[in-house]
Amino acid sequence: MAQKNIKNQINMNYLIIGLGNFGVALATRLTQMGHDVTGVDADMRIVEEYKSQITTTMCVNIIDQVSIKALPLDDTDVVIVSLGNHIGESIVIVSLLKQAGVKHIVARAVNPMHRTILETIGVDEVIEPEKTIADIWSYSSEAEKIKGVYLIDHEHQIIECQIPDILKGQNLTEANIEETFEVKLIALKRRRSKFNFLGSRELEYEVVNTTDEPDYRFSANDRIVIYGSIRNLDRFKKQL
Repeated sequence: MAQKNIKNQINMNYLIIGLGNFGVALATRLTQMGHDVTGVDADMRIVEEYKSQITTTMCVNIIDQVSIKALPLDDTDVVIVSLGNHIGESIVIVSLLKQAGVKHIVARAVNPMHRTILETIGVDEVIEPEKTIADIWSYSSEAEKIKGVYLIDHEHQIIECQIPDILKGQNLTEANIEETFEVKLIALKRRRSKFNFLGSRELEYEVVNTTDEPDYRFSANDRIVIYGSIRNLDRFKKQL
C-alpha cells in the first residue's frame, strides 16, 4: 500500500479501472495528493508492480455483474474507466457500472466515436488525455511568451503569459485588459530573486496583491493569468 505524501483538506475516494500508462499516472498522482485510490486491473503482474505507488490495488477481470460486485463501489466517490486500447471492454465496463448504480463515472475516450458512445450510455464526464495534451502543447508553442495553458472546455481557456510589450509601464487602469480584450484577469505575477539554502540566487514568481498596490506598473518580466473564450484569447495573443 502506498503512502500519501500530501494531506488534502478534501479527501476523495477514487476507483480507477485500467492501469495502463494513463491509469497508473493518474492513480499515483491522486495518491500523492492525499486521496484514497483503488487501482484495478485484470493483469496481476501490473497490480503487483504498482501496489507500492497506489493506495490500494486489486486484480479483477470485469466482465459481468458478478465481477462488478467485487469492487468497493459503495465507498467510492468517482469511478474512472481509463482503458484506452480496448474500446469494447471500456464500453462494457461503463454499462455494468451504470447498471450497478454508480453515481459518478468518468471515462477515457480514444476517438470521436468512442466519445459519442460513452456520452450516449450516460457517462458523467468523458476525458481525452491525448487530445488535451496535444491542444496544450500546440497552444503553448504558438508563442514563446505563453508559459501555461489550462483548458476549461472546448471554448474557454486560462493562459499564463508574459506581459505584452505594449502594456509595459502601464498600470491596470491604463492597460484596461479586461474591457479591451474581453477577458478576465485572474492574477498578476512579478519576478523576484531570492537566495536558497545553498546561498545561490534563484528567480521565482509571486502574485501581486493589486488591492495593496493599485498603481503597480507592469515591468518586462511580469506575467499575467487570464481567462476567456479561445477567440478573445487568440486576439490577446496577437499582442505577444
